[in-house]
Amino acid sequence: MELIVIARPTFFKAECHLVNQLFEAGLSVFHLRKPAADESAHRKFMDGILPEYHPRIALHHFHVLANDYHMKRIHHTESFRKERDNEIWPADKVLSTSLHQLADLQQIHQYDYSFFSPVFNSFSKPGYKGVIPPDFRLEKQQGMPKIIALGGIGLAEIDKVKRMNFDGIALLGSIWSDPSQALTIFKKAQAKCQA
Repeated sequence: MELIVIARPTFFKAECHLVNQLFEAGLSVFHLRKPAADESAHRKFMDGILPEYHPRIALHHFHVLANDYHMKRIHHTESFRKERDNEIWPADKVLSTSLHQLADLQQIHQYDYSFFSPVFNSFSKPGYKGVIPPDFRLEKQQGMPKIIALGGIGLAEIDKVKRMNFDGIALLGSIWSDPSQALTIFKKAQAKCQA
């Protein structure tokens, strides 16, 4: 099962060092999502990440940075995707998006993967309630992009997500609620995903 980490919404001290450690520990994909940050703050962050890890970072904002930093991953928010549904995107990029309703699965065929949230009650967004019933099982169709579970996923929920037939999980609140424990939590989550 794939394991993705999404950035904390705001920058914090020693974040780049910690993200480099996550990559060194085996993180395959990191989503750089800082909705309130400007382009120069994104550049400063990227300058703090070792160049060999740049291709593993998915940009949520300032997609122009992808060429400057040799990045191959672009994320489109749900609203961005719906506004620009008919555009053709570069074939050399790995494209991801977000879903909040399973009925929208038919609208994402051009993407490589999509987050689906909230699966459980969110750790990072109080009041953001999970929408998946306990006995849910994702029915995959041929040609469907990978669907990554997001929302309220900690170590205790990983086995539940596996039974639900998702292709992977994305961690945000459970990793960043205590940055001093992020690497430890990541390694434990990685072991459960690989089990």
